[in-house]
Amino acid sequence: MQFRRLLFVLASLLVSMPIQAANLSLSIEAPTKEQRDNIKAHLGQLPDTEQHRASFVFNSESATETALAALGFYSPNIELALDKQNDPWKLSIAVEPGPATKWQQVDIQIVGDAMQLEEFQGIALLEGLIQGQRVIHSHYDSTKSQLMGQALQLGFFDATMVTARLEIDRKRHLANAVLHFESGRRYQFGDIQFEGSDLEPELLQSMLNFESGDPYNINQVTGLSRALVQSGYFSAVKVLPLIDQRQDGQVPVRVDLTPARNHSFNVGVGYATDTKQRASITWRTPQVNTLGHSQETKIEYSDVNPYVRFLYDIPLSNPNTDILQLGLGLESNEYADIESELRHARIGRKTIHDGWIRQYYVRHLDERWDILEDSQKSQFIMPGVTWAKTRRQGNPVDPEAGLRQYYLLEVASDKMRSDANIARFVAQLKWLDRFAENHRVVARTTLGASYFEDKDLSDVPPSLRFYAGGDESIRGFGYQSLGPKIDYTDEEGNQKKLTVGGRYLATASLEYQYYLNDNWRVAAFTDGGNAFDDLEDTVDWAYSVGGGIHWMSIVGPVKLDVARSISKTNPQWRLHINIGAEL
Repeated sequence: MQFRRLLFVLASLLVSMPIQAANLSLSIEAPTKEQRDNIKAHLGQLPDTEQHRASFVFNSESATETALAALGFYSPNIELALDKQNDPWKLSIAVEPGPATKWQQVDIQIVGDAMQLEEFQGIALLEGLIQGQRVIHSHYDSTKSQLMGQALQLGFFDATMVTARLEIDRKRHLANAVLHFESGRRYQFGDIQFEGSDLEPELLQSMLNFESGDPYNINQVTGLSRALVQSGYFSAVKVLPLIDQRQDGQVPVRVDLTPARNHSFNVGVGYATDTKQRASITWRTPQVNTLGHSQETKIEYSDVNPYVRFLYDIPLSNPNTDILQLGLGLESNEYADIESELRHARIGRKTIHDGWIRQYYVRHLDERWDILEDSQKSQFIMPGVTWAKTRRQGNPVDPEAGLRQYYLLEVASDKMRSDANIARFVAQLKWLDRFAENHRVVARTTLGASYFEDKDLSDVPPSLRFYAGGDESIRGFGYQSLGPKIDYTDEEGNQKKLTVGGRYLATASLEYQYYLNDNWRVAAFTDGGNAFDDLEDTVDWAYSVGGGIHWMSIVGPVKLDVARSISKTNPQWRLHINIGAEL
């Protein structure tokens, strides 16, 4: 009996909707939530004055009839009960919707150039206007709106709805929808004028995704606006199809451009366990000259990796997808127990196609490092290529799903003014996916392989070797602290080991994240791998486990993770702090 009574209470809650305002309490009883919601929407806001209350009660029956008719119920039985004895008054609306009216005929005719286009085919089906289905007025209205909206998007500016008629047979509970649409001609893009920029016309033309004479499409208009903004040359962009000035089947287009500031400076501070505290300043000049050249200079200081980098971009066929890049750099880095200083210069071509960023380059590397009080230096001229692609869904700083790929291949030859014959390959993959609302999995791996002909590993520049350990490698271990080691005796006669890096690298990580709410999540992970020197030798794999808590900031997750090794004796817990988007 108690279970049956519980079911009765739940059923009553499902078919009624009690709502209360200051002077009126409203209860709506109807078989479906769709009907209750539509009745509430047509009744409108509950009254807050006595005059408004009287009007609300007086119109409640007609509003309920209209709400049910919009859902295809034209013969409802509506019972109203108004209790004035208590304050607030109580208005009860009980509805039996009656038989549903269904579409007997859906007559949609398209005349003109639009009848040949795929975009106009099946609009009625997509919007739910289907013969034999229950009449829902919004389906009829949205089909009519879609026809006119699609026409405006595709350049049918003379389109008219010749006939738009909804026929209801209340006795037979049948309805007909009649939509006769005259599209007229499809206009083309006409003359395209750029105003407000001193860039060379050829450079602006290179960003066009349509030409004069192409069929009009609003998506190409927004695409051009997006490309101009992406170029970085402008602080404001307006692409204006002058529809009122259309003639001879063409629509002129005016592009109003506001140049970006000549110079911009960004100052940043941060902290990560690997690089410690850091501060940076970036100077950008988005347009150096009328040819569209640009430059970026960045100076960053940190205890581990201070550097100065200069990048100069020269647009080739398109400033967004095809760029000649010139770069210079001076930096210092700590590779385990080795400190290195390097200078590099680079010339390359950067192209973007189908989401892939490809860079073909030649770089000059001049590196100096100290190992066991022995100073060494090397220089290389290294042709190389990189491929990178990032795909993500959802919030860019905290994606729902995504995959990042990065590949590098570069070589050097002693016949091309290099100190050794070298070949290097690196692959980095990171994948994540959020499921079941609050759960997410993140997996990543880094693989590296190199070849050094007739060269001892300790004689190879540290920047060309592989190391493991750190925030983005194997947590629980120090930054670049893992890899092949050599034995040495210190000044006091103690035997010690020096990490010198390896020819190969293999690391992987698997992390589970649980969202406590929109701002916080917790994580548990395991990392593993190492850098090593010989494929045939047994690798001393390093493993760790850990967990953390992450705060979702506007610049990406702020991660506080702790981890410890499970592959060495008496390990210490290590704190890892990182800030920024994961892809």
